[in-house]
Amino acid sequence: MRAAVFNGQNQMAVADVPKPNPGPGEVILKVHDCGICGSDLHAVQYGFGMAAGSVMGHEFCGEIHQLGSGVKGFAIGERVTSLPFVSCGTCQNCRDGNGMRCAAIRSMGLGQLPGAYAEYVMCGAGNLLKLPDNVSSREGATVEPLSVGLHGVNRSAIGAGAACVVIGAGPIGLATLLWCKAKGAGAVVVSELAPARVDLAYNLGATAVVNPEKESPAAKVKEITGGEPETVFECVGVKSMLDAAIGMVAPRGQVVVLGVCMEPDQIMPLQCILKEVSLDFVLGYTRAEFAETIAALSSGRIDVKPMITDVISVEDVPAMFQTLRKPTSQAKVIVEFPH
Repeated sequence: MRAAVFNGQNQMAVADVPKPNPGPGEVILKVHDCGICGSDLHAVQYGFGMAAGSVMGHEFCGEIHQLGSGVKGFAIGERVTSLPFVSCGTCQNCRDGNGMRCAAIRSMGLGQLPGAYAEYVMCGAGNLLKLPDNVSSREGATVEPLSVGLHGVNRSAIGAGAACVVIGAGPIGLATLLWCKAKGAGAVVVSELAPARVDLAYNLGATAVVNPEKESPAAKVKEITGGEPETVFECVGVKSMLDAAIGMVAPRGQVVVLGVCMEPDQIMPLQCILKEVSLDFVLGYTRAEFAETIAALSSGRIDVKPMITDVISVEDVPAMFQTLRKPTSQAKVIVEFPH
C-alpha cells in the first residue's frame, strides 16, 4: 500500500509499505482522510527518535476493512475515527476514558505504531468512535485537532460572556476559537500575523483579529468590553509567546498553553506573582471529548468546514511538508485517499 513516511530530518517520502493485518482486539481501517498536524511538522523537523520509514499521521477517519478476533460492536464498512494510540484498556486511566495517561500507551503516527498517511491503518477497537452519516469523512479527520482545542477550553475557567484572547490562528488556535464561541464566550480576540488567516478567524466566529506587531490584543479586548482578557490561550508554541500571554492576561486571569514550544523559554515569575496568574499546560484529550466533538459536528454546533483549506493526495505529502515549514494561507490540510 502507498504511504507517506518519515525519511530523515526534514524529509518525507512516499513509499510502498506492507498492509497491516489485525490481531486480537484490533481493527484495520481503509483510510478516507488524514489531517496534517503541527506535531507532525515538529516531529519531522526534530526527529523525535523516529526511525526512517515510519508511517506518520494521527488525525484520521476511515471505514472498517477487517476485524480482529474478539472485536464486537463494529461492522465492516462502518465509518469511524479513533483516538490515535493503543493503550492497555484496563488501568484506571483507560477505564476513565483518559488513555493518554496510560503507562503502556503506544502512539500512532509518531514512531511507535504506524499512522494513517496510508491506505490502511491498524487501530485498537477500544479506541474507535462511530461517525454519524451527516459528518463527512473530511470533518471526521478534524475530530482529533478539534478535541485538542476542546480539551484546552475545558481546562479553562471561561464562562458565558467571558472575554479571551487566542494567540495564533493555525489549526489549534482556530479549534480553540470554535470551542470558545460554542461554550458561550463573549469577546474572542484572535492574535495572528498571517493576513491570509485573518478571514478564516472571522469566518469561524472571532470578535476581532489583530496583528500583534501593530496592535495589542489585550487593548482590543478592553476596547470591546471595557476590561482585560480573563483567559489567554497560547496556541503558537514559539519562544516568547508564553511571556506575552502572561503580560496580556487580566489580574487573577488564566493562561492556557496549547502551543508546543520546542526550545527553552523564559518568563518573569514576579509578573505572574504580582498578577496572581494561573498557568495551565494541556495535552491531548479524553475519549469523552472526542465524543463531544463528534456530537457537535453532527448537530451543527461546530462548523469546521471553513478551516479545511487544502485537500491533497498522499503523493503530495512531501511537498506539502516543505510548504508548511512557512505556512501562508493553509490552515487544516487534509490528505485524502480514494473511497
